[in-house]
Amino acid sequence: MQAGDVKLGKVFANDHQSVIPIFQRPYVWDQEDNWEPLWKDVRTAAEEVEAEAGAQSSAGNSKPRTYFLGAVVVQERYRPPRRLGSSHIIDGQQRMTTLQVLFAAARAVAHGFAADSVVGRFTSLLENRAETVHEAFPDDRYKVWPLPQDRAAFLWAVRRSDDEGVAPRPDHRLVRARMWFEQEIGDWAKAASNPAQRLDDLYYTLQERMQLVEIVLDAGDDPQVIFEALNHRGVRLDAADLVKNLLFQTVESQGQHHHSEELLMNAWLPLDAEPWRGQVTTGRIRRALIDLLLAYWLTIQKRQDVLVEHLFADFKKWLPESGQHASDVIRNIRHYADTYQRLRELPLTDPTGRLLDRMQTMTATPWPVLLYLHATEEVPNDQRAVAARAIDSFLMRRAVCLMTTKDYNRLFVQVLADAQESDPARAGFAVARSLWNQTAEARLWPDDQIFLEALITPDLYRRSYRARLKALLVGLENHLRTPKTELAPILSSSDSRLNIEHILPQKWETHWPLADGDSEKALEKRHGAVHQLGNLTLTTTKLNPSLSNREWLRKKDELRAHSLLRLTTSSVLSVPEGLDQKWTTDRWVESWDEDRIQLRTLWLSGIALRAWPKPKADVD
Repeated sequence: MQAGDVKLGKVFANDHQSVIPIFQRPYVWDQEDNWEPLWKDVRTAAEEVEAEAGAQSSAGNSKPRTYFLGAVVVQERYRPPRRLGSSHIIDGQQRMTTLQVLFAAARAVAHGFAADSVVGRFTSLLENRAETVHEAFPDDRYKVWPLPQDRAAFLWAVRRSDDEGVAPRPDHRLVRARMWFEQEIGDWAKAASNPAQRLDDLYYTLQERMQLVEIVLDAGDDPQVIFEALNHRGVRLDAADLVKNLLFQTVESQGQHHHSEELLMNAWLPLDAEPWRGQVTTGRIRRALIDLLLAYWLTIQKRQDVLVEHLFADFKKWLPESGQHASDVIRNIRHYADTYQRLRELPLTDPTGRLLDRMQTMTATPWPVLLYLHATEEVPNDQRAVAARAIDSFLMRRAVCLMTTKDYNRLFVQVLADAQESDPARAGFAVARSLWNQTAEARLWPDDQIFLEALITPDLYRRSYRARLKALLVGLENHLRTPKTELAPILSSSDSRLNIEHILPQKWETHWPLADGDSEKALEKRHGAVHQLGNLTLTTTKLNPSLSNREWLRKKDELRAHSLLRLTTSSVLSVPEGLDQKWTTDRWVESWDEDRIQLRTLWLSGIALRAWPKPKADVD
């Protein structure tokens, strides 16, 4: 390895091409964080050069100031016959690419002022001399050669001044960079009395006053080590960037270079864009979705829980130990990414879709299990449904029973391993059996008796996490719907328009007073009824304020006028099915009291037992 300061002009002086290797991420710099600071430094330096020239000072009185643009790491590439000499940009590709766009924008501005000599000088920073470029390889003319996904935008951004071609993608960052730099440089040049001279001073500044630290790797140096160690100006590396780098470098080292571009464009490319690069929240932490997917994927490969915080270290250790070809790994990751997106699009009519909806309020730990089942073609759909229903029951029962989630990571890794070791045709049964066989308190699947006791507890509302209690009520509503129910979309647990409503209000004293002389026992009974399951329903955010703490007759009329939910219409506004015949609907709706709340609690608890059943021991 060799390192040293080098002027920018020298970096682009020789007939040489700097190639961005396939393992690099695409162009990500933007205006506020990157283009503006870079142009500010360049403009300040150029104005200092102007001031020096105007001062007519004698040469050598003081050493001119140079501006540091950061570091660039390069490694020489093998040179095939008839090709121009080239190097890989191991680090600094964002900076090098942006500088090329800046040069091209300045060249275009100079062309507009008919400053032909300046146009030629900027061209020398952008293009290799024609006589050094073999006619069989015309792309060797460019000083920098970008990634395939950036190539069309880059070639437009550095096009010659007489090329009036339309931008291939106006929203691409490189297209926007060219337009932004051209506007800034044009305005700056126009502000001078001699725009052509100012542009010539800009060229001199870029060539002589801007400086890089250039690190040249020897052929035997490992570029991955350098890539991991260096900081990138302005844009943080996600774990996925390091994983991608390692994978594509391994593709090269495994002798599959000829597959690199196809793997990038047809397998990995979507993972460098939305939604994968968007941030998602897990617990209290925000992280890139692609990092989360890779952690799930590696968990499936290792059968060990992989934390995003340790993702790259775990992946780097696993890859050589696995003995797999990096090209196969890339394709498999893409397969799992497609599977993930397919799962996220499942309707709530699908058991897995319902489970994923409720998992948003509980835990993400079953994701590796679900991904494995749906990515493995040999697993039939009915087995996927068996697994989803089992996990759904396990999670809901434990949530209602207020059981801990602390051991879920290790638990679902074990469930995953049991599914992987089973006959794929019976993988769903294997998941259910694995959950059923857990005996530790932190992993127990509550039976009907334990679940029922939790459902009928007097203070269910106060004891429960609101999001999980809402998921319970939404699940009950969806289960109550029958083929006779009016067509309506199945409810989602994450629907922010739905609120939990106490029918007998929490602040009942004003409109729901106890009769004079009622005993302390009656008061205790009233307090116990308020937060029972039977006193809870769902309403929309708009209906909720009108109900509030109003008396029963007013609340009943509002519910009749506006509520279409079966949770309300089938057990609040009408007598629940199966109750003693003495309870007619007319008698049921006369009032709302502790006795009705107790009866509805038991009725809804029975619905919950059927909505989230625990299978028998012989689940297969």
